[in-house]
Amino acid sequence: MELTGWRGTLYRYMDWGMKLAYVNILWLVGMVIGLGILGFFPATVAMLTIIRKWSNGEEDIKSFTLFREIYKKEFLKSNLFGYIWVIIGIILFVDLQFFRSLPNIAALIASFFFFILGVIYLIALLYAFPLYVGYQMKLIQYFKDCIYIVLSNPLFAIFMVLGFYFPYYLMMKIPGLIPFYGGSLIGVALIFISNKMFQIIESKQRHNINTAHK
Repeated sequence: MELTGWRGTLYRYMDWGMKLAYVNILWLVGMVIGLGILGFFPATVAMLTIIRKWSNGEEDIKSFTLFREIYKKEFLKSNLFGYIWVIIGIILFVDLQFFRSLPNIAALIASFFFFILGVIYLIALLYAFPLYVGYQMKLIQYFKDCIYIVLSNPLFAIFMVLGFYFPYYLMMKIPGLIPFYGGSLIGVALIFISNKMFQIIESKQRHNINTAHK
């Protein structure tokens, strides 16, 4: 018997809460198996893949089986993808700190430039893994598309930042939630917002194609 009204709503929220807690535990286990530095990115990709399928209505998937499959399949590629982002971030940070240490106008302008690049980088990073689990592309294309999305849709960029910040803030205020929702709650927010953004972009592309063919 299917529950309706407030009971049905409560049941759906509880069901989502249990599933998010379960996939978060899988995420943590995946990181431990990869000794942290090698496990974080494939575990994150596997977790976001599951969340994305749930958000698309595929709620009957076998989470553990899919997590294990994606974790193994994407282990090397996701680490390469993730650590390219890490290296880019380190370069931007070092350059920013270098120019901030110089007492002249040219260095001040350069430091402002690298600060702006750093902001774009951080927002693009929020899109990086939702884009990775949603589309099959060459690695370089992911980076291009992330930058394009940030620059062409600043409003959604703000939503993505808020989508990361509020769950993060909640985890910092209630640390006991971290083992159960530390990654999955942020993942849900980022997947939901990025999916809306991707749908808008795809709709615009289809409209442009249809217009060009007329």
